[in-house]
Amino acid sequence: MHAKFCAELIHREGLKAALDYCQKQNIEPPQFSLTADSHNAHVLREKAARMLSEIKWWKRRLGNKAGRDFEYGQMLQGKVTNIISDASLKYYLSKKRR
Repeated sequence: MHAKFCAELIHREGLKAALDYCQKQNIEPPQFSLTADSHNAHVLREKAARMLSEIKWWKRRLGNKAGRDFEYGQMLQGKVTNIISDASLKYYLSKKRR
């Protein structure tokens, strides 16, 4: 949903609008300059546009955000006694690659 919306935003309004949307979702957007005029800056803008339009990029960022938000909620409830909550540790161990 986010990737498709960003692709449409980039097409209609430009890359700046997609960056603003990303920030409104509390997701750190790709880092690049909108104003620099060099070959490298142009390549980075193209790369950022591709990233913002990819489902995999959004899935990774939203998953990380969900994990951070969950841990923050666990901290507020006093359920974090070590570095991470027991629920997060159990989840990470179940997903650990062997």
